Amino acid sequence: MVWDDDPGLDREVVLTTLEVVGAQRRVLADRFRSAYLVRVASPIGVVDFLTTHLASGSDDRACSVELCPPPCDPAGSLRTCQARQVLEFAFEAAVPGGVTVVGGDLNDVAGSPTLAVFEDASFVDSHLAAGHPECDPAAGAGCTAGRDDVTLDDMADPASLQRRRIDYLLYSAPGRDCAVAGGTGLFNAAPAPGELAFPSDHTGVALALACDAAGVDPAAADLALPDEPEPAAEPEGQPVDSASAEAITTAFEVFFDGSIADIEARIDQVEDFAGMRAAARLTFESSGDTGAAVRGRVDSISRTSTTTAEVAYSILLNDQVIFDGRIGQAVLAGGRWLVSRATFCDLVALSPAAAEITVCP
Repeated sequence: MVWDDDPGLDREVVLTTLEVVGAQRRVLADRFRSAYLVRVASPIGVVDFLTTHLASGSDDRACSVELCPPPCDPAGSLRTCQARQVLEFAFEAAVPGGVTVVGGDLNDVAGSPTLAVFEDASFVDSHLAAGHPECDPAAGAGCTAGRDDVTLDDMADPASLQRRRIDYLLYSAPGRDCAVAGGTGLFNAAPAPGELAFPSDHTGVALALACDAAGVDPAAADLALPDEPEPAAEPEGQPVDSASAEAITTAFEVFFDGSIADIEARIDQVEDFAGMRAAARLTFESSGDTGAAVRGRVDSISRTSTTTAEVAYSILLNDQVIFDGRIGQAVLAGGRWLVSRATFCDLVALSPAAAEITVCP
């Protein structure tokens, strides 16, 4: 079992019977999703397994320069940006003659801009390469997702169908003669007897890959993974006095604290603007029982002007970090330090009610 003890929510773990050469995780844009690269020595040479889970429909949104750094297109979407970051990681780590397999829930369908990122880089969609037909939503054949993941009803129902193919195993082997073999495609697609007809709301995907002689000898080559990127820089600016730091910390912590029953007290921590209070109520109410376990943690504060400060903060769920290293802003208004409008709107974009909120750009 290959895992780096990353405390974040929804992190990838890799199980393998092959010799593990190294592993490295990269946190992707928006700092919720990640990609985990595990390098192994195998009978076909060096293989990099790059496992990821890209932004879902609820947290995908339009990019900005701040949200989507290079190599991303700030005019694109967050999910496509994350795909570009995964591809860049794959290229950065690749060894000559090696094989790279990108796998996971990419949360998008064939022909989408997300999949085009890998297609344009000559990655092969193993499902189609094996001759399997594209997903048929009406019959559920060839599809990997669509069952309800809020309850177990669909997983207990043998007649429940999948509706989309969003889980993939894509491979690239430049200069190698590789092809998919028998066994490539979906597995556990048919219902099984017992309390659960299906073990997951998603259907598993498998890749069997046959290649020519190893392009690189794992015992002779330099197989070190690239250096990990430097941690995100702390907010730039001047130190903040202790009273202001305490006030800013309180504003962020109270705003995020889902255990506070007085919603209006939480809303009072935000810079006021037209429609904000109604948007905040809808955001909090849509979070359901999960919202009660959410907390905020201020990691650092830096004064940027007489009335503004940059705040590095993390969001926790049941004391587990799910978003770390986010950069927000506090503003001084009416003699009080408040969570800025821009920071509020950035958080609203993560809400299940985001599509109903129109007061944020």
